Amino acid sequence: MNTPVPFDLDLTVRSHGFYDLAPWTWDAERRVLARPLLLRPGRAVHAEVAERGGPGGGLAVRLTAEGRLSAAEAAEARRQLSAALALDEDLEPFYALVRSFAAQQAPRRPALPDLRWAAERGAGRMLRSPTVFEDAVKTLCTTNCSWALTRAMTAKLVTEMGEPAPRGGRTFPTPAAMASKGERFYREVVRAGYRAPFLHTLARDVASGALDVEAWRDSPLDTAALGAQIAKLAGFGPYATEHLLRLLGRHDHLALDSWTRAKVARLRRRKTQPTDRAIRRMYAPFGRWAGLAMWLEVTADWHGAEPSWP
Repeated sequence: MNTPVPFDLDLTVRSHGFYDLAPWTWDAERRVLARPLLLRPGRAVHAEVAERGGPGGGLAVRLTAEGRLSAAEAAEARRQLSAALALDEDLEPFYALVRSFAAQQAPRRPALPDLRWAAERGAGRMLRSPTVFEDAVKTLCTTNCSWALTRAMTAKLVTEMGEPAPRGGRTFPTPAAMASKGERFYREVVRAGYRAPFLHTLARDVASGALDVEAWRDSPLDTAALGAQIAKLAGFGPYATEHLLRLLGRHDHLALDSWTRAKVARLRRRKTQPTDRAIRRMYAPFGRWAGLAMWLEVTADWHGAEPSWP
């Protein structure tokens, strides 16, 4: 698969924690990203992605299937992987803004993070799921809980309801599969707690066709209008709404949570944690890229010579 230039698979995979959630796996030593993909009901493949050559060399994709894999099926698998790696997202306007700020160095401008490293290395693409539905479910599973619980919930969803795939894996469950389970299942088996009715409602509405979340990825709506649609989902407060917007390539908002607030305060050497309004002012010069600028600043140490994130 062709990629933008520059592009770094590790930067995209470890852009946030979703690579650590089933059914994704990331072999950091070999730099291979893998997961089962559902091509259609009853037909799954195991996909592996690795870099091919140097910058601009693109990505090599290896697909394992039961029986012969048709050209159309291979194309569908590559389409899903391309969407997951946000290969079609144009970050050049953001990189140009970063370079412009670095060149200006205006003394009256509020202190802005130096993000030239991101422009030089091609950072800023967020690892997504092949479907918006999966991203929405996983976003719900990140709210008000530890990362260990998020991992446990998503793993349970996959093992209990995912379709079998080659090499012993399972796909992420379809909306229909999740809708077939009642709220009690999500409470007692998935251990989703208060999220149980939200997960069931989301799956039911998508499976029935009442809600088309896949249309959000290429929606012509502006961010405010799209965010208003997402906010109507049961269980989606400001953080969940803005987090899903980020995965849709909309970076107008910051998706602040306790971790990012504390990290901003530490990076800016504040004795007390700044208000959300103050944090928004810090990144306001980046305009529609404010959320991406903040995220790259607070995660920059993940991608240094000695990464602080696994």
